[in-house]
Amino acid sequence: MKKALIIGTSIGAALGSIIFAGYAAASWWVCSTLPDCPGHWLPYLVTFAIGTTVFTAGGATMATTLRCMYNMTRVDAADTS
Repeated sequence: MKKALIIGTSIGAALGSIIFAGYAAASWWVCSTLPDCPGHWLPYLVTFAIGTTVFTAGGATMATTLRCMYNMTRVDAADTS
């Protein structure tokens, strides 16, 4: 179970970092030409941090849930650790 949690957390963090780094960069790029957008980098950093945290927690939750479901539905008598 612990291995699934570590793998899920790692994958979630990696995907979250990639996706939200691109999102923050695209947001900054679009807003750099508009007069109504914030002139500071803090909103982009907050968006990146929240998004990466959500993806990390989601990856860990999904991996743990799938591992538990797999253990509950096993039909062989092998070790379920």
